[in-house]
Amino acid sequence: MRRAIVLAIAVLVVVPGAARAATVTLAKLGDFATPVYVTAPLGDTSRVFVVEKGGTVQVVEGATRSTFLDIASKVRSSESERGLLSMAFPLDYATSGLFYVYYTAKSPQGQITIEEHRVDPANPNKADPSYSRPLVTIPHEQQENHNGGQLQFGPDGELYAGTGDGGSSGDPTGNAQNTVVAPPSIVGGVNHDYRLGKLLRVNRVNGGASVFAYGLRNPWRFSYDRITGDLVIGDVGQDAWEEVDFAAAPGDGAGANFGWDTYEGAHTYPAGAPAGAAAGTVLPVLEYPHTTGCSITGGYVVRDPALPELAGTYLYGDNCTGAISGAALPAGTTRALGLNVANVSSFGEDGCGRVYAASLGGAVYRFASSGACAGPVPFAGQLPAGAASSAPAGPDRRAPALTLLRAAASQHALRTGFVTIRVRCDELCTVSASGRVLITRRARAAAAAVLRTRTARATLVGGARSTLRLKLSKATRRAIRRSLARGGRRAVVRITIRAADASGNARTATRRTRIVR
Repeated sequence: MRRAIVLAIAVLVVVPGAARAATVTLAKLGDFATPVYVTAPLGDTSRVFVVEKGGTVQVVEGATRSTFLDIASKVRSSESERGLLSMAFPLDYATSGLFYVYYTAKSPQGQITIEEHRVDPANPNKADPSYSRPLVTIPHEQQENHNGGQLQFGPDGELYAGTGDGGSSGDPTGNAQNTVVAPPSIVGGVNHDYRLGKLLRVNRVNGGASVFAYGLRNPWRFSYDRITGDLVIGDVGQDAWEEVDFAAAPGDGAGANFGWDTYEGAHTYPAGAPAGAAAGTVLPVLEYPHTTGCSITGGYVVRDPALPELAGTYLYGDNCTGAISGAALPAGTTRALGLNVANVSSFGEDGCGRVYAASLGGAVYRFASSGACAGPVPFAGQLPAGAASSAPAGPDRRAPALTLLRAAASQHALRTGFVTIRVRCDELCTVSASGRVLITRRARAAAAAVLRTRTARATLVGGARSTLRLKLSKATRRAIRRSLARGGRRAVVRITIRAADASGNARTATRRTRIVR
């Protein structure tokens, strides 16, 4: 969240709302130590896991409550926006026993850490204290705010994380729009890192993460619609506007630019700056001004069969006012629900699809009417029990999607000294391109690959575009000129492009271009 948060005792206020929402109440699950997230493994209808900011996770099963995980010794939580911020269970948790946490570390101070843990084989209500494996670490010691904090598994079975822009105010180092892969640095007292202000796709096998989408300020909470798989992000605003971003499945915003720090909400930033968003900028489907709130807490689309009053409604709140609102997405039409949770820090879902709201003051509530669990609610893309899943449940075996954006049909390579091609990947990838020069007679199809270009390489973040230049040596250019001077001949470059991700998955493509004098 953006602003310093004053911990207060949570006060539940239920006032008369719209007739449709009149039967919805907030049923109290219990009181906890600064709760910041609520979740449960897919298909688990008996337990609820509550993440506590100080570094512990409590598991609630009926009237029984116990500590599932305690990593307080590693977590820095003294500042308002730091701590153990969320956890996520993979779709295959029932068999793998692995789960993941997102926290800011004591050492190195403030470091964003995404870490793998596993359940104790002898006790399903206890994590194995002997095992942990860091997957992603991002320096964040300079500023205490804008740490992001959300982990979610997408419908594709991949792990996603939302990171803040590095803190301070106004994204002074331009992290949110930065798509250049480079080592971390410090600029003007703010951490500078291309992974900040992003939605990251985490590599659970080899560690590390690729940029999935960018242009985010502090996506404190984001979620996927259990039925449609659509992505919804509650991105905390700067001075004037809070926003909700939306990206429909199956793409879920791959490569999207959500606008910050060129836009705050749907308005140019700084205020009064000339319009001119980069091509393809995705503006929010919902926004509200700071005259009605100051810090959005993103939530979930309700898919709880036992809560038909809110079916299909996206629930979200404001940390400053505590007001809980509902919206129809992507239309963005909103309605007041007459519900209030003081210092609302987060929302969450359990295995029944029931939605929860947590207060930094300690209370956790469940949105309810009947209160019954209608059974496990499947996640988008999940097949019936016993069927083979189409979602990867372990190693990343998906090759990056490679888009050849532009390669002119004819190029003046003899004058410029190189052939160019513009490419894009949908995830962090290493791209290499090389060419073979084919000298042919126009009357004959046969050709011999007698010459080659030099190999061009680049590292791209997801969605970023890059122009590769395949250089021709002076000797190669002389040979091409001699061949073309004989008449009746032409030179064609067959370009081969290869893109590989961090797991070694690769995809190749080819393109031809003609060299002209």
